[in-house]
Amino acid sequence: MAATLLAGRALPTVTRDAVAGRTVSAEAARAAVAELLDEATDEVDAAAFLTAVAVGGATPVLVASAVEAVLAVARPVAWTGPAVDVVGTGGDGSGSVNISTLAGLVAASAGATVAKAGNRAATSQCGSADLLEALGIDLDAGERIPELLAEHRFAFLFAPALHPALRRLAPVRRRLGFRTLFNLSGPLANPVPLTGRLIGTATLQDQEVLAQAALLLGHRRTWVIQGFDGMDELTTSGPARVLQVDGGTLTAFTIDPAGLPLRPAGRAELAGGDAARNAVLSRQVLGGTAPGPLLDTVLLNAAAVLHLAGRADDMASALTLARNAVEQGASAALADRLARASDTDRPARTTITDRLARTPIHPTAPIHPTAPTTSENR
Repeated sequence: MAATLLAGRALPTVTRDAVAGRTVSAEAARAAVAELLDEATDEVDAAAFLTAVAVGGATPVLVASAVEAVLAVARPVAWTGPAVDVVGTGGDGSGSVNISTLAGLVAASAGATVAKAGNRAATSQCGSADLLEALGIDLDAGERIPELLAEHRFAFLFAPALHPALRRLAPVRRRLGFRTLFNLSGPLANPVPLTGRLIGTATLQDQEVLAQAALLLGHRRTWVIQGFDGMDELTTSGPARVLQVDGGTLTAFTIDPAGLPLRPAGRAELAGGDAARNAVLSRQVLGGTAPGPLLDTVLLNAAAVLHLAGRADDMASALTLARNAVEQGASAALADRLARASDTDRPARTTITDRLARTPIHPTAPIHPTAPTTSENR
């Protein structure tokens, strides 16, 4: 009987194939991840699959299939206009401030429409959700996401709110204690139909896998980058390798900050801390009072977002737009408007953070934690 049951299930079959190093088809991978997301799937089966993929290495087919399966059960976002995302896989060990989140805010204040996906910290003290919450920005925009994008050109897409199927896997992933398939699929699983993406990776292997997965998914205007010295951001201290996916083609090139008016920043100049510390540094960046190397690093990443959003033809022009937005007060004003929009709603509504914190945890019901379920997403 057990053999008959296993024969009809994709998850154990794909797990065995991954352990044996056999090639997994896209169809089998999608079926396995769909089964993984099903509430009826046993936690042991889930842990076995995630471990097998982690040990054998996530292939582009597995990552792309995971993205498709996750998006198939994600909460839809009613937005049809242009939008870009900027996100990092985390795991670079730099302990830097939330550069991607700040770059998204600056780019939005300079004319890009940014649908910033993110979560709480997974490999650092402060994830994008932790920072925005410390800045007074509501994490659970829900049905207001299109309104925020239309009015402010920036909205935060909180992973637990938009990917509820992933919540039940959070305890398993915490117990495993290592990066899983969803750390790679997360940056590609934004439910908004994006017109551009900037994705930072900490390793060359992650960069190759994510770029190939983006190619399989048919993404356009996507840069998958690895920054200088293994950073999952563009940095002003050295060149970054870029894999560009667009129109069914994949090309590689280098961005060298030496050709731009930027002040070099080492890891010490980019170091952050907990949410309170990063909020202080973020206000300085958005207000234009941060130390030059930190500010210029954020501006460089914001320039890439603006270029991918089609707001500038080249990085030099995009950098000028980003710097002007900060110097003219537009970036700080945007953060203030987003916080005020959150304050207007907050007395009449309960955030997802509050809801999840009150959800009882017991073996027979889905678990709804606030812990990370995708990548760190700085």
